Amino acid sequence: MCRHTLSVDWTGRLSDCDFNQMLDLGVAAGLPRHIRDFDPVRFAAGPIQTGAHCFGCTAGAGSSCGGSVVSRVSSEQ
Repeated sequence: MCRHTLSVDWTGRLSDCDFNQMLDLGVAAGLPRHIRDFDPVRFAAGPIQTGAHCFGCTAGAGSSCGGSVVSRVSSEQ
């Protein structure tokens, strides 16, 4: 979820996922914090805010999460 979507609260504040939104954990420092300032290029290269609650998602048991907050690149060609 956090690698492909953003959560937007009713005031326009951005979070990396709906769990972060409920915990009032906004996007990482240096990224636009409000939907009016959204920049897809900056978000694509930016870090994801994580916390202990993320272990549910990274274990593959979270709500629609794919099991990792980072992409893995195969060394085999």
